[in-house]
This record gives sequence, structure tokens and C-alpha cells, in this order.
Amino acid sequence: MPRVSVVVPARNEEEYIGACLDAILAQKPPPDEIIVVNNGSKDRTAEIAQAKGVRVIHEPRPGLHLARQAGLKAARYEVVANTDADCIVLPGWIEAIKVAFEDPKVVETYGPLELFEAPSLDKILAKYFYPVFLWIMARLGQPNAAGGNHAVRREIALAVGGYDVPYGEDLHLMMKLRKHGEIRYVPKQRVMTSGRRLKHGRWKLYAVHAKNIWRRIRGLPEDYGNDYYADRER
Repeated sequence: MPRVSVVVPARNEEEYIGACLDAILAQKPPPDEIIVVNNGSKDRTAEIAQAKGVRVIHEPRPGLHLARQAGLKAARYEVVANTDADCIVLPGWIEAIKVAFEDPKVVETYGPLELFEAPSLDKILAKYFYPVFLWIMARLGQPNAAGGNHAVRREIALAVGGYDVPYGEDLHLMMKLRKHGEIRYVPKQRVMTSGRRLKHGRWKLYAVHAKNIWRRIRGLPEDYGNDYYADRER
């Protein structure tokens, strides 16, 4: 099976990073390395990660795309799996990624995202409807990888420039990678994420994503607005 590096970008994530890393460390089979990219944190994020025994690197410039790119470059192995500091990867995550990348045609995989610490309606939508949406979109040739749950073939991702835009960096990389191989939806590649992205409003969040899916189908660049990740970059 291919070897897998896991990258976790983290800026001021002391509340979540411990549980995130515990879930990754509990994977069977385990990842071949875990990298936390400390993105200029001013709290105990780096200290907690170091105490877990994982590799910590530093990208002082605020920016999720900068942190992901630093992790991609620093990774030692051929597949780089990405999740976010407020995510909990579920059992079988690494195994599903390793199995998928045994196929040399695969350049990226992604899976569903469920929610914790969120209203019941949103948990239901994420658990039962989002996987159906992802499956339908995959069948239509419109993959929809998310930053908190995707894996890429490192050499190809670097060759196309990696994460090179500040907003929608995950989908932008996916659109470049699809020209070089298969983007595969893997239902067993499951992750739970916090509901904090809903704090500005459920329908506002869903509308942003729906708008960008429609833009992507029409061949237009994503448009998230300058405040989409602003709270992560302060």
C-alpha cells in the first residue's frame, strides 16, 4: 500500500487540536507521519501537538492555503491526506485512502463530512443528505473535495502548483488535478467536523457553497468573498 502523510493546518486551535490528533493516531493502519502546520498560533496549539509526538512545522504567515502548501511541501510520503484541526477522522479513514491510491490512475480522493457541536438539522443534513449529494455529483463528473477531508498524490499536486489561492484553495487544486488523473469519491473516507462554520448563518454558508458549485459547473472560478476564512487568519 502507498505511504501516507497527514497534514493538519492549525492556527489558534488549542480547543480542538488534541482530539483531532488523537483520532489520527488511533487509525488502523496508522499514517506514516503526521504533520501539524502551526500557522502563527498565539495559543498552545504547537505545544499540544508536540506533546502528542507528531511533527510540527511552522508557517508564520496567516493563511489556510499557505499552511496547506507548507504541509504539502514538507510531507515525506507519496500521498498527502488533509484534515482540519477541528475535525475528527473516523475509523477506517487511513485505510480507505491507502486502498484508493493503490490505483495509479487516482490523483485525489475525498469523502463525506459529518458534523458535531451543531444544530440537529445540520447534523441530519450532513450525515444523510451530503453523502447522497457527493455521490450524485461524482456520477455527474463534478467532484466536490473539501479541505477537511481530501488526499492528493504529492508529486502531481506540487507539479500543478499546489494550494495557490487564498480562498477555495481545496477546490482550486482539485480542478487542476482532474486534468492529470481520477478524482475519486470514497464513501468510507469519513470525517466529522465542528459546526463552527455555521456561526454566521446556516443558509449563508450553504448559499456560498451552492453558488460556487454552479460557478464550477459553468467553468468559472470560485468566489468565496474576502471574509470566508477571515476568522481563521486573524
